[in-house]
Amino acid sequence: MSLNPRRYDVRELRRIADAPRTDGDGAPRERALRRPNRNRAEQAARSAAFTELLQRQRGERLNGGDSGDRPYLTAIPASPAAEREIGEWLGYLVDVGGHLRSRDALSYYAELDWVGDDAVAALTRRLEGFDAPTRDRPFTPADHRISLVSIVRIASCASDQ
Repeated sequence: MSLNPRRYDVRELRRIADAPRTDGDGAPRERALRRPNRNRAEQAARSAAFTELLQRQRGERLNGGDSGDRPYLTAIPASPAAEREIGEWLGYLVDVGGHLRSRDALSYYAELDWVGDDAVAALTRRLEGFDAPTRDRPFTPADHRISLVSIVRIASCASDQ
């Protein structure tokens, strides 16, 4: 015996569609959670940070500065502004990915020639000062873009001295 869609009672289907959905126990089934969209403020902040990165690189090229060469960050600048930027960036890395993923990310940035070997060693030592997050997740391309902006900001602290 097969079901023929032409023989369905439309009123019954509409009544079933309006009824609350239940699982096998008769308890109402919760709707599956959607992946939350980033709010507009967060999207604007990420876009502004990336725009800042591009403007800094463009300004360095126009001013004849050679600090746009890789690696962007060869050594840790000795300034309060650089320390603040480093603290915020490393805190972000640890909050998002934990200590192990943060160390892996720093090694990855060294492979990409974003950060020099001496700077990676110094940054890795500083990671231990941050508390481990309760949950962590793998880094996304957006997280790496934030890291690139942070690296350029830290490197610009050296050129501001």
